[in-house]
Amino acid sequence: MSTRNDLHDYARLSLASVLLTAVAITVNHFYVLGSGALGLGAVLAVLPTVFLLWFKNTRSKAAFGSYMAMSLWIILGFGIIKGLWKTTFRLFLGSYLASVSTSFPKPVVGTAGFELSGVLAFIGSMFVLYFGYRFAQSKYGFKLGHAALATGSAVAALALVSAYVAVDRDRWNPPADGVVKIGVIVPTDGPYAVLGNSFVKAVQMARDDLKDTKYQYELVIVNSGPDPAKARDVIQRVITERKLDAVVGGISLIGQVTKPYATEARIPHLCVCTVASIGDGAYSFTNIPSPEAEGAEWVREAQRRGIKRLAILAQDYPSINNHVKAMKTEAERAGLVVSYERRFAASATDFRPTITEAQASSPDVFYVEALNPALDLLGAQLVEAGVRNVSSVVAPSLSERTDLFEGVWYTDSNLRRLEFRKRFEDKYPGTRFATHMMPYAYDSLNMVVQAFERGQNPAVYLRGLSSYEGTADTLTKRPGSGNFSSAPAVWVIKDGKPTLLGGRS
Repeated sequence: MSTRNDLHDYARLSLASVLLTAVAITVNHFYVLGSGALGLGAVLAVLPTVFLLWFKNTRSKAAFGSYMAMSLWIILGFGIIKGLWKTTFRLFLGSYLASVSTSFPKPVVGTAGFELSGVLAFIGSMFVLYFGYRFAQSKYGFKLGHAALATGSAVAALALVSAYVAVDRDRWNPPADGVVKIGVIVPTDGPYAVLGNSFVKAVQMARDDLKDTKYQYELVIVNSGPDPAKARDVIQRVITERKLDAVVGGISLIGQVTKPYATEARIPHLCVCTVASIGDGAYSFTNIPSPEAEGAEWVREAQRRGIKRLAILAQDYPSINNHVKAMKTEAERAGLVVSYERRFAASATDFRPTITEAQASSPDVFYVEALNPALDLLGAQLVEAGVRNVSSVVAPSLSERTDLFEGVWYTDSNLRRLEFRKRFEDKYPGTRFATHMMPYAYDSLNMVVQAFERGQNPAVYLRGLSSYEGTADTLTKRPGSGNFSSAPAVWVIKDGKPTLLGGRS
């Protein structure tokens, strides 16, 4: 028989478990709500305390019911739904399922503090459940047998696991009305106009090249704009309102914005992006030579040309920073010396003092990388200073004045099917062919189409795809990876036009 001391002890233990769990919930939500999580934490800690004091002083049924309602909110809302289903199951059960079948997405893992606090919220909620049960038991005197509790717990756990497995699996659903809607999301104005417009045209060419397909493929072309903050609403709206079946896109800054919305919609997102973290191997995949591959190829060509010292003049921009970092790592390994390095903002216009300082370091080559308009301003001022020993990764092919970079060598995507470029230029004579984008845009659409034509969920198909014979090169992807890799090649600006020097070394 329960005693008054039992009631007091279990009330105290129940409140302690509520307060400790509230701390874990507050920490977890701080990563999402910021300082607003403190308000949530205050509600979860203060209200149960008030209700329990009210009950202690009055033995009110309303006070007891209010306290139990708050406990139930913590158990179900934050413990079971957030802590167990969205965190613990995702991290552990989700990882296991993804390891045994590509039908399950590889979980996206957040920061250690966020994930750990989510797990602790679940564990804490189980203590809230246990001590809440003992508190209620000591008040009303009911008792459930150990066998009944064990059986009920096992059935509940099995039901939750089965439900998670069913919900987490990506299944094949034939497209409604036989139409597959593929979003083409890139910026087509600002500094990315050359890349974005040629990307769109390459995807359109891929769609036009399709023959005798089971389904109709509709392109939903969206100009995201160059500003990631402004692009967010545009991307979210088109994915949800147009009910897209897949997304192909480019430019790392925009790919990073697109990624979470593709994950939420559970549709594949193939991005011609150099930021490898975009390719999570669940719903987002990158498709372009990696910065490491570009850097290794650049250094091999530099060594072949007898280069030992280099000066780096590069814009501070994510994909460019990745290229420079990878190239410097490989250069250091090969014994090349960086004699000078300067990063500049996109708004920079006067590079003359920088060029003079770089010349004083006696480099064998100037490694130059930027986006327009800074690229062509820098190119003009290099020519003005008499500097012609220039090299790069990708950048010269994006110049609006390729005469400034005549004779400049650089690494870029390979193009083993040279007729692809000719067909593109014949089809779109007013559109620049950007080698760094076009073959991968073309291949990305075809990989999505291939999935639907084979009757497979496109995300599952891409997870399991290890090799694809692409337009630029053979694309390969390691099991579990979200990055399709391919080999770059060396190019040179000759007669004002990018010219392939014969493939990779």
